This record gives sequence, structure tokens and C-alpha cells, in this order.
Amino acid sequence: MATLGDLLNENINNIETDADENSRPNAFVSALAGIGSGLFKIPEGLVSLGATLIDLGADTNKAAEVEEFFAKINPFDEMAESTTAGKITELIVNIGVPGGVAFKVGNGLAKGALVARRSGKYLDLGGDMSKAIQKKLNGKTLNKVDKKLFNEAFSKGATGFEKTGAFAAGAGLGGLAEGVFVGDVEEAGTFGDLLGGPTELERDTDDPTTEILNRLKFGLEGAGFTGIIGGVGKTISKLRNQAGTGKAITKPFDRWIDKWISKPLRSRGSDPQEGFVLRNKMEGDIAADRNAAERAMTTVDKIGERIVKNMKRTSASVNDNTKKNLFKEMNNFLIGKRKLRYNFETVSELADDQLTGRPYRAGFGELKDFKKIPDSFKTVDPNTGKKVTKKTKTGEQLFNFRFEDINEKSSKVFRNRLKKTYGASNEDVTQIVNSFKGMRSVWEDLFTQYGRRLTPSALDDFEDMIRKSLSEAMDRGYAAFKNNSGDLSFAKNYPPTKAILKDAAEDIQKEVTRLSEGQVKLTTEEATKMADEIWQGSSLPKGVLLSGRPGDVVIKDTPDFFRKSIAENLQLNNVNVRGRDVANLSDLTGEGQRIVKNLLGKAENPMSTLVEGTANLSSQVRYNQWLDNLVKESNNLKRTWDAWDAGGRVGPEPRVPFLFANSGEARKYTGGSGSDFKTISPPGKQDAVRGTPIGRFYDPKAKLQPVDEIEAARIDAKVKEAVDNEIALASSKNKTLTPKQRKRAAEKAAEIINPIEGRVALNDYADALGQTKDIKKTFLAQLYQNTVLYPKATAQMAKTILAPFTHARNFLSAAAFAGANGLLPFGNTADVKAAWNALQVAGPGTRQANELYQELLRLGVVNSQVQLGDLRKLLEDVDFGGVLNRIGPDFNGVNTFLKKMNVAKRFAQDAYTAEDDFWKIFTYFGERARLAKSYDDAGLKLGQDIIEVLEDGTTRKIGTYNEEYLKQQAANLVKNNVPNYAFVSDFIKGLRRLPVGNFVAFPAEIMRTGTNIVSTALDEYFLKVVLPNGDVVTPLRKRGLQRLFGMGVTTTVLPAGAVATLQTIYDISNEEIEAMRRYVADWSKNSTLLPFKGKDGKLEYIDYSHMNAYDTLTRPIQTVINAVNEGKQDKDGIMGDFLLGLIESTKEIGSPFISESMWTEALQDVSPILGRGGVDRTGRRIYDLQVDTIGDALSKSVGHLVETQAPLNYKQLKRLGLASVAKVVPESDARFGPRGIEYELGNELLGIAGMRRVKLNPSKGINYKITDYKDGIRASRSIFARRTLTGGVVTPEEVVDAYIDSNRALFRINREMYKDIQAAKLLGMNEEQIEETMVKRGERRAYNALSEGEFRPYSISNDVKSIFEFNAEQLGISNPFEAAEDIIDTLQEILAETPTSLDMFPDLPNPFRQSIIPNLGNTPIGQLPPMVTGANPSVINANARFGNVPTIAGETTAEEFNKVFPNG
Repeated sequence: MATLGDLLNENINNIETDADENSRPNAFVSALAGIGSGLFKIPEGLVSLGATLIDLGADTNKAAEVEEFFAKINPFDEMAESTTAGKITELIVNIGVPGGVAFKVGNGLAKGALVARRSGKYLDLGGDMSKAIQKKLNGKTLNKVDKKLFNEAFSKGATGFEKTGAFAAGAGLGGLAEGVFVGDVEEAGTFGDLLGGPTELERDTDDPTTEILNRLKFGLEGAGFTGIIGGVGKTISKLRNQAGTGKAITKPFDRWIDKWISKPLRSRGSDPQEGFVLRNKMEGDIAADRNAAERAMTTVDKIGERIVKNMKRTSASVNDNTKKNLFKEMNNFLIGKRKLRYNFETVSELADDQLTGRPYRAGFGELKDFKKIPDSFKTVDPNTGKKVTKKTKTGEQLFNFRFEDINEKSSKVFRNRLKKTYGASNEDVTQIVNSFKGMRSVWEDLFTQYGRRLTPSALDDFEDMIRKSLSEAMDRGYAAFKNNSGDLSFAKNYPPTKAILKDAAEDIQKEVTRLSEGQVKLTTEEATKMADEIWQGSSLPKGVLLSGRPGDVVIKDTPDFFRKSIAENLQLNNVNVRGRDVANLSDLTGEGQRIVKNLLGKAENPMSTLVEGTANLSSQVRYNQWLDNLVKESNNLKRTWDAWDAGGRVGPEPRVPFLFANSGEARKYTGGSGSDFKTISPPGKQDAVRGTPIGRFYDPKAKLQPVDEIEAARIDAKVKEAVDNEIALASSKNKTLTPKQRKRAAEKAAEIINPIEGRVALNDYADALGQTKDIKKTFLAQLYQNTVLYPKATAQMAKTILAPFTHARNFLSAAAFAGANGLLPFGNTADVKAAWNALQVAGPGTRQANELYQELLRLGVVNSQVQLGDLRKLLEDVDFGGVLNRIGPDFNGVNTFLKKMNVAKRFAQDAYTAEDDFWKIFTYFGERARLAKSYDDAGLKLGQDIIEVLEDGTTRKIGTYNEEYLKQQAANLVKNNVPNYAFVSDFIKGLRRLPVGNFVAFPAEIMRTGTNIVSTALDEYFLKVVLPNGDVVTPLRKRGLQRLFGMGVTTTVLPAGAVATLQTIYDISNEEIEAMRRYVADWSKNSTLLPFKGKDGKLEYIDYSHMNAYDTLTRPIQTVINAVNEGKQDKDGIMGDFLLGLIESTKEIGSPFISESMWTEALQDVSPILGRGGVDRTGRRIYDLQVDTIGDALSKSVGHLVETQAPLNYKQLKRLGLASVAKVVPESDARFGPRGIEYELGNELLGIAGMRRVKLNPSKGINYKITDYKDGIRASRSIFARRTLTGGVVTPEEVVDAYIDSNRALFRINREMYKDIQAAKLLGMNEEQIEETMVKRGERRAYNALSEGEFRPYSISNDVKSIFEFNAEQLGISNPFEAAEDIIDTLQEILAETPTSLDMFPDLPNPFRQSIIPNLGNTPIGQLPPMVTGANPSVINANARFGNVPTIAGETTAEEFNKVFPNG
């Protein structure tokens, strides 16, 4: 440990000039130099160790010569050492490279030794594994295939103890390498330096023995950390690989990790990767169908509004009913009864077309693509090898559904009606008709997909349902059932207004009176109760089911007199007005239907039909397609795995299937035991042993065909088994099974209602496939929702989608996603135009490429903005709109306001989505173009298979080079490398329901996509593909480098370069940057700060992190650098500071997830109990109960809470307004805010993009620093009292320890205040201003000491001494303070000489702990021994300061000794 004098001298000698400071390279360049210097340090460490050994034996100084030699030849050393980032990089490379290599070597050697011990057993096996082991035993180098075989042999034969031993050998050799190869152990430091213990380095001596001992300590610590880090990494890697292959996880610990850590953080949750992809595809298909409906609805609604508006100009008779009648006529034309056409076309089918990559019969909608193929096109069917043209027929007949074309006559009637009655133009009517035709085409495609899966008998039921219930199935426009989730839509969340309820009650009274011819009359209360019960008990089944009545409202409590079967037979005086039963709406009388429709808000307009009807049909069809696709994909995996198994298991094991016929088959593919699997069952048929129910849109009458030949074979086997069982059963009863019974048994066994019914899956996946049940909210849950979550949701909405300036930042910051993937934002004007045209927000040039947008929805590229996704889900959680809908409709003003607010909210949401979509579409085009160019340049031709060469030399097909492949790959790149809400894990999504965190999904996605970009780039760089001619090429290597470069520039070079450039332009030193960080807001402390100087020469800054989408990744790195930089004068090495920086960086990483939400933060600010009591987290006073009345405090608190809910960036708009006034009227004082801050128009305009320059105000900030200083002083001094004055027995040793610890904390507080004062001076405050401020705050003495760099240690008061004396008397013991007082006085003298300008607290000994029994010998009485054998040198030095001890007369030697050394 260095002496105080050494440290003081070093502090003086190390003062740098401004010129030295400004000549330093920036952090990025220094970090790059750190890589080179770290590599140089590896041989330096080895040679230096050898030289030290020579010095030890020959008493030479070779080690110093070696250090001087390497200093001369290392060209990177000086540049690397110039910044903290460079030092950290250098150390990581110096330690990590040799340690990692040595770990592999040690692990391999240990494995080899264990295998050699059992070599006889292995060599008897024969084959490739035996050959690989023999090569290893002979010391030969193994190729990748041999390495895999060798490791497999070790894993199979080794015990758990042997595996642990091999791992420990690797860790030990890794630690040894770190001790040998590290360049300078003392500079690096150990964690022991920070925490104490056996690995703390000795720095007081500089001899060879100490150097070797320090290296041994460093290596010992390195072995431990290598083992810990390696073990954790190995476990995570194993779990990732195990879970990623679909295998069962069998070990209890691995299961625990997967359940509580891995699965909650995985995007796919419990789904297998294929299931996750298919689920997203289903949601994309539904979104595309809905988008088509919404675009048609927008067109029709816009034209309808225009027609009514024009009518109002020419006719005074236009009223609210005019618009209703217009829309009703449109709705009738859209879903009016028409003849339906069904046919079975013999279609052309190319199994895998080289141009499009799609089977032509993949779906009826794909026939449009078929028409684009030229008639001259020829290819070869890869399944048969036969030549195929566009006209080749497969002979397979497929069901097609068609509406009858809208004939000219009905179209003409409709056109004339709109033109004559409503004054519509020809163009308006044509657009309406075309929109309807387009939507009917979408419905045709969906019904075609529905019908094609049905068996012939079920298809008959389907045709019957279409004829009878098509209008009801599509016309679902009820206000009461909007936006409800689940299998049934309930009316409870969207109640009727009081006026509608009153009208319904009056209608019910009239109907009862009419039916009874006046004999029975209901009271208003009875009729109102009836109406309320009808509404409460109404539901609308989801889907278009064959076994029900599609679109028919189900009413739980239907009055008897409303039902046709009863009302027609009512007796005059026998009306049962209290009869109740379940009935469908179609079962009611005409008047009953009218009353119920009005009550439930039936809207007979085409908008509801288009959107609600399409969404309902699409949800069912796409859900059923998803189930089919799950079976198909699992069967595809089964085929691939079986082929690999039958072929001798050459190459890596393919992924296993995820749906199985039985548990035996499941164990074959995934391992595990019977308890790892569950059977998937329909509702009401849950397996008696282990099952999970599924059944959304479960329809017993919709019997399905097998999806493929594997499924057909499974059904055939099932039929045979069922028939055989029936035959055996009949035979046991001496009966013969009749043909009719045989047929019935076969039909029942062949019945498929749900394609995954009866399948077996891993438990987690089976549960994930099950239905989610609605959770009823308790009173406390409802209270929490209304008081915490609801305002949290509205606060987030106000600050994002309803804040216009946030939209600008959202758009501009999202450009970084393209840049990070190596695409120059706005670099391709054609892509910019195409992306703009596809956006789905009202604006010039938008909504012109709707089909493209729908395709991108199906691919999962767009409509996935992360913050908006988080907000939407939170709004759903709190039933946003539902609460207002329950109170608003009864007040016309509120109702009108809500409608307008909803329109504004919808536009804002569309805009927020479009801002994100633009860059995703732009990136999609860029990725697709670069993929095509890369493959073209590599020599691949359209239609050729892409064959990857794996590490072990085997190959696999990864796709066919065609347009469909390019689209899918480009979409996958966007989804994996650009934030996407669909990929947010369930755990992260669930955090939105907590009172902490704002938009927690976004930082989680930045972490996922940021690492994915690097991973993708490396995969692209190393991808090898074999061409048909046998050449092996690396087609995507250049693209991988582009992506890495883009990520580096976006996250590091651009911000670091901007900071360095601005420092040069404005002549800003690094010290000024560090001083600035001390006075910025807490949230900007670890941000990337762009420095400026204003006209007055004072520092200003822009917090670049507000605009940096990747701030979540870079901020922890900056935090580590800041922490290490703070401890740069600490000679104990950077390892301890690095560890502290890592701890601090975890706070930065976790901050978005655990910090208070905007609303709960505001609640904390104003809460006098369990809150901050009227002070916000920056220290700003909101109210002061010593000054403000209770009423004023309450008013200010409410105002503060309201601020969180205020939309439109009102604060920024206010600043902009003040700056605008100053521009127009320069002499006006209006440009000054309430705190005297002057606003400039240009700067406020830059603030719209998040680039507003912030002026530093150290004169204001130092007040907050003084407050923290005063609090810290009190807390530091209280340490001594808490540990010594509690009333229990305290020893002198504990008193001294408490005094040292109290002063250590006190020194840290004073040191921070000293740095704050020095920073304030750098930032423009003079000493007089600082002194005046501190004097006003009662800190004159503190300022005098701090300004001179003096430390005032804790001085124990007489009152405290009295308490010591009192406590000792109460306990009947000697006063421990009296025994320690002289030591404390001496320590106080030492501390008084410790300057706060030195960033180090002296290492103070406690003589009561460290002194040992000395050999007094001839030492004169009254004098401490000058030398104590074996004592710590620091103890000796400290004892020497105590001087002479007065002679104690009249006591024995033993008594005298006890007085001098009371602790022995």
C-alpha cells in the first residue's frame, strides 16, 4: 500500500495541462488501439514472468528491461492507455484471449486422459468413433467431425464427477494462463483489492517474490471466475440448444432454469419455433384481411359523408335519418340475397414453382399469381420429373365458392337510387361498387378455404348454412359486442344509454299491452328490469359454425311473449310476462327482434358489415388454417428426422416434430418420460389422465379431411384398429359385425373435428395450445386497475400518440434501425417512395399500395410498433373506453367529445404505426435487393437450390432461390433485427400491468435485435454455399460486413465521432465534459452528451440518447467507463472499478423495467406518506407544508398529477410559443419562462426532433449538491452512533472500527462535494458565487475546508462521550471510549492531513485488532517496542506515531502490559 506522501507526490506530478488533455484520441479510437495493445501484452506477460524468475535467482533487474522493451515496440500502448475505454478493452483482450484458449486446451487434455483410461472399451466399438479416439490418443489433430465424435464418446462414458473434473482442469489452466500472460498484474488489479481477502495484491514492495506471488493470486482468482462464467455459459448454451431442438428437458435443475428464466424471456414462450412462426402467420393473415376491410370501409365512409354533406347544402330536409337510410341501402346491396355458385375446378398445380416459390393451389387467392405466369412457361415437377406447363392438370378437384356476380340490372337500380335520392356522383357510386366487389372477393377466398377442408358430408351442411345464414354471418354490426375477445362476445362492456333503455322499456310495455289487448300492463320498473336483463344476458357467438346459427344473437333471459312459438298462441287473459328461457334472436317475433336490435345497438350500415363481418370470418378460417399448418409442419419435421435416422444419422440432428400420435412416439423423438407429455382434447372430452382442452371455434358438424398423407395413414390405422376392436367385441358375444355397423365404426374413427385433437405434445406446448379463460377481477384488482393502471395507460398515451413532437422523434430515431443493418437511410429514393405509398395513414401519397401492405402484414413485417403494441395491450387491460362508454352516452356533450377523441386517437395511432412501418418497409426492400444481388454475384440462378456447407463438411438445403424465398428471408431479417412487438416475451409484456416501467417492451426488443444484428452478420459472413458445379462460395460475406459496419457506425462511431468533433470545434476539454456530467439531470448522467458552447462561452449540451434508439445497449458501456474513470487515481487497479461499473450498469439495464411509471412517479412526488412529500426526483419542490396551506398543497399536487395526463407536448408547445413571441417582438420579456429561462426559437424547433440544446446552470445545480452533501454528512456521522451507542456491550476495537468507517463515508461525501465545487468552477462559477451559496446554506466552515482541499474528520462531541460513560456505568463495565480515545485522536490527526483532492481514503489500521503479544525483552518501560516480529508494517508505522506511554507505577508487569494492550 502506498504511503500518504507517495500519493500526495503522485497527485502533484500527474497534473496534466489542457494541451495534454485535448490531444487525447477519442474513446472509440482508443478502444480499437486497446485491442492491438492487449494482444501485445500477451507475450509481454509471458516474457516478463520469465525475467522475474531470473531476477529471483540471480538478483538482476531483467523484468524492468523487458517492460521497457515492450513499451518501445508496442505502437498501440499510449493510445490505448489514454482513455478509460481503451484501458478496459486492453485488459479484456489481454486476459480473455489466453484464458479462453487455455480453458479449451485444459478441458481437452483432461477429456483425453479420461478417454485414454477407458480406451480399450472405446476402441472395441469400431467405426468412426473408434478412429477419432485413436487419433486423439496418438496426439494427432482432429477435424471438426472427429472432434464431435470424440466429445460424444466422452459425454456418453464419463461420470458426473469426471465431467466436473475435466471442466475444473480447463478452468484451472485458464486461470494459470491469465496469471502468466497478463501484462501488468498490479495495474489490472483483482476483485480481492476491492473486497479484501486472500487474492488482494501486495503493492508495498517491488521485489520478484512479490511479483510472482501477485501473479499467482491473479491466476487463482482467474481460475475461479473462469469456472463460474464458463459454467453459467455452458448451462445457458446447453439449455438454449436443448430447448431449441424441441427435445424434452429431463433434469430437475435444467427444468427449473427453463421454466423460470429461459421460457419467460423467450419470444416464443412455450411454443416450438415452428409453432411460433405459424402463430404469427395466422395473426398476420387476420390483420391483412382486416386491413382490406378497413380500406374498403374508409372509402365507403368517406364517400357517404361527402354525399350527406353535399345534400345538406341543397336540401333543408336532411337529418340524422338521412345518413342512416343511405348506409342501410348500401348494406342491403352489399349482403343482399344473391344466388351462390359452388364448383369443383380441375386445377393446375406446380409442386414448387421456380419463379414464385409457391404451389399454385396453395389457396384460392393464389390463383391471381397464376394468371401472371406467361402461357409459354415450362418447368419440371420435382416430385415426378415430368415436364409441366401452365396448362398441365393434376386431376385433383378443389372446391371453390363464388357469389353470383353483381348483375347489371341490380347494379343499375342501386346506382340510380344513390344518384337520384342522395345526389351521388357517378364516380362516387363506382368507387362504392368496386369496394364492395373487392370485399366480396375476399369473402369468397375465405369461404373457399373453409369449404376445401370439409368432408363431402360436411360440405353439404356448409352449403346449407351459406344459403340460410350468410347475411346473419356477415352482418354483425352491434354496438354492444364491439371489440370483445374470446369465443363469445358479451354485451356487458358496452351498455345502452339510459335513453335507449327507456325506449326499450316503453316498447316492451306497449307490446305486452297489445298482445293482451289491454288486459295486462307492466310497470315502468318491471319493463326496465326486463330490458336490462335482455341486455345483460345477450351474447354473439364468434365464427361461422355449422353446428350453430352464425351471427344469431343468443339471449339468456328472453321473455316468453317475444318468442314466435309462444306469442302466436297467447290467450287473451293469460300473458305470462315473467316466463324466461334461452332463445336466438331469429326465434323472436318481428317486434321482439326490433326491440332487441335497438337495445343492442344494431347498426345497419356497410362499415360494420365490412369490418366486423370480415374479422369474424377471418378469425375462424385463419385459426383453422393455423391448426392445419401445425400438423403439416410437424409432419414435415418428422419426415426429415426419419430420413436422417434411416440414413445413418449423418450430419447434425434435425429438429424434432412437436405433435405426436401417442406418448411412445413422443419419447422416440424428444426423449423424456410419459409425465413430460399431455394429450390435446376438445371441450368436455378432456383426457382422464393427462389432457389439455382446446376448442376455439370447435364445431362438431365441421368434419375435416386429412391434411397430408401422413395424417391419412394415421387415420387409416385408426380406422383399422377401431373396426378390428368392434369385430373382436362382436365375436366375444358370438355375433358378427354387420356392414352397417362396420361402416359406422369406420366413420366414427375417421372423424376429424380438430386436426390436433388427440395428439400428444410436451406439457408446456400442450398448455400453450389450450384455451385462455377470462379472469374475473376482484374488488381490489378493479381498484388497482382504476387508480394505478388506468392513469398509467392514459399518461403513456398522452406522452406518445397524442404528443405531436413525439411523433417526429419516433420517425427520426427509427431511421437508426435501417442504419444499424447497413442500409443508408433515404439512400434509395425508389424504396423511399414505395414505402411511403404503402403507409396506412391519411396523407398525400399514402394508401396507394394497399395490396403490398397486406402482403407485408402476412409476412409479419409491419404493424408491429413496440411502444404502441405495449400501449394497446395496456389499454385493453384497463378496458379503455369501456368505463367512458358506461357514462358518456347518457350525456350528449360527453358523447360527442368521446367520438371526436376516438377519431383523433385512431389517427394518432395510425400515424405512430406509419412512422415505424416506413423504416421497416424501407429496410425490407433494401434487404431483399441485397440478398438478390449477393446470390446473383455468387453465381446462383433463379430456381436453383441453396445448399449450405456445414462445419462438419456435410450439406443441407436451406431454400430455393426464387422470389418467394427472397421475400421470406427479407421479412425474417426485418422481424429479427428491427424491434417487433410480436417477438416480445410474455414476461416482458406482463410487466406493463405493474406500477413500474414505461414501455418496457422497447428496451427488451433493443436488446434482442441488437444482439441479433451481430449474430446475423456473423452468420452471413461465415455462410458457405456449394454451387451446382461444385464450387464453394460465400455469397453473403460482403453483406455481413456491411451489417457489422452499420451496427458499429450507428451505435458507436456516430455518437463518439460527434462528441469528438464538437469538442474540437468548441475547444472543450475532457475535464469540462466530466464536469458537465456532474450537473446534468440524473437520467442524462450516463447518456451520450453532445457538447456545445453558447455565445456567452458557457457549456450547453444535447442529450443524444433521447434520439438514439440503441441507447439501451450503449448506456451500460458508458456507465462502466464513467465508473472506471471516476476511480482513475486509484492505484489498486481498474478491476475493482470495472466491477463497480458493471454493478452500476445493471441498474441502467434494469432501469426501464423497474423505475416508476410516469403516473406512479407523480404519485410518489406528491404523497406525504410513503412518498417524497412534495419533492420530485430531481429535487424540485412541488409544495412545502411549512409555507403552503393544506388547500394550496392539494391544488399543487393535483396540478402535478394532471401534468402527467396532459397531451400535445403542452410544455414544449408553451416554450415554443414563448420563443415565437420573442422572435416577433424581440423587446418583449415573454421569451422568459417562469424561472427566468430564456427560450430561443431555433433551439425549440430542434427540440421537436429531440435535439434541443440544454444550458447548464451550475449555480442552480449546486444547491441540490449542497442538499445531498448535508444529508450525506448527517448519515456518515450517524454510522458511529448507530454502531456504538445502542446500549449493548461495545469493545474499544469496535469503537475504533466505527470511527474509521464513519470517516470513510464522511470522506467520500466531502470528496464528492469537492469535485462538485471544482466542476462548478470549470462550468463558469467563480469562488465568490460558490462561497456565497454555501454560506447561505450554513456551510461556511465546510466551504473553507473544501476550497483548500482539506478534510475535516469526524470530531466526537462531549455529549457522545457522556453517553459512552453512562452506558458503561449501566452495564458495570469499563468505558470502551476511554480505552480507544488516544487511538481515535491519533487517527483524527492522520485524517486531518488527508486532502479531499486525493481520490483515496488512507488504509487506517486498528491497533486493537492487529497488535500481537510482543517480546518485550529489554524494552524500557514507558516506550512501545520499536519492532514487533511478524507484525504488519502498517501497524509498526502506526505504533511509532503513538510515542511514549506514561509509566504506570505500583503495578506488576502483567498489569502494566494489560493497560498498554487491553485487547491482548
